[in-house]
Amino acid sequence: MVFAASIRPVLLPHSLMLNAMARIVVTGKLPEKPVVVEGFPSKGFVSTIAANYMIREMGMKLVGYMDSRETSNVTVIRESTPLRPIRIYTKDNIIMIYSEVMVPFNTIPDIAGAINAWLEKLNPSLVILMAGIMGVEPGKGHEILGVTSKQGLSRLLEGSKVRLIKEGVLTGVSSNILLHCVEKDIPAVALMVETEYSPDAVAAASMIEVLNRLLKVEINSETLLKMGKDIESQFKRIISQMKKGREGYIRMEEGPMYG
Repeated sequence: MVFAASIRPVLLPHSLMLNAMARIVVTGKLPEKPVVVEGFPSKGFVSTIAANYMIREMGMKLVGYMDSRETSNVTVIRESTPLRPIRIYTKDNIIMIYSEVMVPFNTIPDIAGAINAWLEKLNPSLVILMAGIMGVEPGKGHEILGVTSKQGLSRLLEGSKVRLIKEGVLTGVSSNILLHCVEKDIPAVALMVETEYSPDAVAAASMIEVLNRLLKVEINSETLLKMGKDIESQFKRIISQMKKGREGYIRMEEGPMYG
C-alpha cells in the first residue's frame, strides 16, 4: 500500500482494509498531518452533538466511512440520503470521525482497531477525543476535564481552560484510541465535559468552546444553545429508533470515558 506524500492534500486508496472485522473506506482527499477529532456517543450524547454541530457549521465534506459487521445493518437517513452510521468528514486540516451509533463493548477492539491502524497511516499532528461524563451539579457550569497522551501536551489544555485529571478510569472506543496513541507516540488529548441530562446540548456548547481554542476556529456556540431543544428531540428519536431496531445492544452507562 503506497500513500502519497506531498504538500497537497493526500488522496488515499478508495477502500483501505485495516482490520479483519472493520475497515475504513476513504472516498475523497485528506489533508497531510491533520488534526483528527473523534466523536462517538458518550454520556449525554455530548460528543455526538458537538461533532454533528461542528460538521454543519464548518461545512465539512463527507470523505469516507467505516464499514463493519456490527454497523452493516444500520442505515441513517439525512436529508433523504441513506448514509453509513460511522462517517468521516474533513475541512482544511481537520478530520472528523463521527458516529451516530453506540458501540457494544465486545466490538470495541474491532472498531477502535481499524481507527488506530488508520491513524498510524495518517500521521496526525494531534488527535482529540471527546466524551461526556456525569458529575455536574444542577445549576452549575459544565466543566471540561482532560488527559493527554504525553506530558508535553498538558500546557495545551491548560491554555484552553481544561482541568487536567490526575486519577480515573477510561473506557470505550476513546480509551482504546488513547492508549494506542500513548504506545505509538501519537499526540492526543481526551476532553470530558460534565453533563447534567441526556441529550445535553449545553454541555456540547461548552465542548465547542474548547475546540475553538484548540483548533483555532470560530464556531458560534450560541447558535447551538438556541437550537438545543430541537437537537435534543432529534437525538431522542434516533436513540429510540436504534433501541427498537437492534437487540442485544449494550448501552455504555457511563459513556466511553469518565474521570
